Amino acid sequence: MIIFIILLKILDVVLSIFAFATTTSHKSSTTFSILCANATQPEDRTFYYSYPYDLESECFKLCDTDAKQFCLLSGSKSSAEFYVFVGVIVFLYCLAALVLYIFFDDLYRRNTRLVIVDFIISVVLTLLWIIASSAWAAGVSDVKTYTDPEEGGIFGTDQCQKDLCKVKSLGNFASLNVSLIFGFLNFGVWIGNLWFIYKETPWFKLTSKPPTEPDQHSPISGNNY
Repeated sequence: MIIFIILLKILDVVLSIFAFATTTSHKSSTTFSILCANATQPEDRTFYYSYPYDLESECFKLCDTDAKQFCLLSGSKSSAEFYVFVGVIVFLYCLAALVLYIFFDDLYRRNTRLVIVDFIISVVLTLLWIIASSAWAAGVSDVKTYTDPEEGGIFGTDQCQKDLCKVKSLGNFASLNVSLIFGFLNFGVWIGNLWFIYKETPWFKLTSKPPTEPDQHSPISGNNY
């Protein structure tokens, strides 16, 4: 049974790397054109964004003559950082667990406390995956919304009234979509992890232990006639 746990842990290592790597490596940009006052031709404006998607700090002037800068309305910094944090701690825990399974197999099998601790930590990590993935799914949706000039409030400013602004290119979010897939895939694999680790716990062994049959050769108590 331990071989299945080892194989799943190796898969967990790979999936966790892909989950946080596709999130932290993503970079994109949005470009729109704006016809400023006293200008004869529209000018292009491009803003860039990447991990940790602190979009509120992304500020720029819509027109060169503007006294104030426009800042994007919202970001997804907390959900992005939490998602990456979960991926990293899962990666580190899986490496530690693999060392235990491979090099200290006898100790793991004989010490029920280690198995129980492993199971409890696995339950916590499984819950963290579904929480982080769900939060990051909402975060990705926010990133897409607030980097869109039409939905993110740019085209609602005074400088962009009456079709003075037009979208030229939106960001590419393929990497973030893939990161979400890996997040929920990690959750599914950890469900399988729980089942195999649970079968190593004393709780499962007690419930699966066949009932003992009475000894047929033992004398039957009762009155003799």
